[in-house]
Amino acid sequence: MNIEDLIKKRKDELDIETPPAELWDGIRKKWKQEPKGISWWKVAAVVFITTSVGLLIHNISLQNEVEHLASLGDISEKYRSIENDYISQVNSIESSIPIEQAKSQEDYTWIFEELKTLDEINTLYRKDIGKINEQQLVEVLMDYYEKKIRLLKKLELEIQRTNKFKNDEETNTNSVSL
Repeated sequence: MNIEDLIKKRKDELDIETPPAELWDGIRKKWKQEPKGISWWKVAAVVFITTSVGLLIHNISLQNEVEHLASLGDISEKYRSIENDYISQVNSIESSIPIEQAKSQEDYTWIFEELKTLDEINTLYRKDIGKINEQQLVEVLMDYYEKKIRLLKKLELEIQRTNKFKNDEETNTNSVSL
């Protein structure tokens, strides 16, 4: 006799709508028992949640600190106007370049990597304003702007060169096919 035949024969015994009363009595007893002392898992959960909230608050405060980086103007008004000139040059060049379109092209990846590295270095140095030799810091930050402007101009020239090359190719293709 196999297991299927055994199950079919004893099906009536296995089909029970309600469990036996003694089973429920055992469940009720365990259910009503008061916990003894503090469970370690509860303590661990509280420690975990507290630590997570603390780390979250710490990360938010670090983000706010980075967003409020010092500027050259914090060193001197003279440097504020110089920095504003650099910023306006950068903004002017960036507005004349289709940056999002260029980011999607592999030919310009190296320029965007250089710009990213420059920005990371700039962020690190800005955190040091008021902490290290101001003259050296000013030179480094001005150098940052000059390099960024050169890279953006290089990107602008590369885009123009690529566009001119594509236009020349299209013109030559159209001339030949006529």
